[in-house]
Amino acid sequence: MGPQLIPEELGSCACLEVLSLANNQITGLPGSLATMHNLTKLNLSHNRIVHIPTCVYSMKGLVFLHLACNRLETIADQIQDLVNLKILIVEGNSIHTLPKTLCFLESLELLNVDFNDLQNVPMEMYLLNRLGRLACHPMDKGLHIIHNPLLKPIQEVLQGGLSALYNYLKPT
Repeated sequence: MGPQLIPEELGSCACLEVLSLANNQITGLPGSLATMHNLTKLNLSHNRIVHIPTCVYSMKGLVFLHLACNRLETIADQIQDLVNLKILIVEGNSIHTLPKTLCFLESLELLNVDFNDLQNVPMEMYLLNRLGRLACHPMDKGLHIIHNPLLKPIQEVLQGGLSALYNYLKPT
């Protein structure tokens, strides 16, 4: 089974609100999906995606974006375009850096970056005041950041919880 292709015609389903393409070995999405402005939930988990497809950044209505268990190494700066995003799940990828623009997503309530290659987090992370706490259980709101090669002192600071991290990151 080679990589699966998603039909261009899917983009004409303009009223669609929820789309799951999980577990399909897909590597990308056709640009035509950029017109899916009513989409609130998109599940692309367990695929072979290396870069978040450009069309995703046009889906301004997204509240939930699930990209766990892909092959992501970075998140583009355009992530800031998803102003309504409340839940972003990118666990189980190879992400080594988070863009500071991610920190402008003021609605973000759950950010899961477990099992990646993060060594540090953007200084602007304290702006994500809706995350509120370090999360332990999969469905918990907050920041999920276990199993990353975080550098000291962030690793030590995190033991004090999210408020300790935010205080550490905040410019004095």
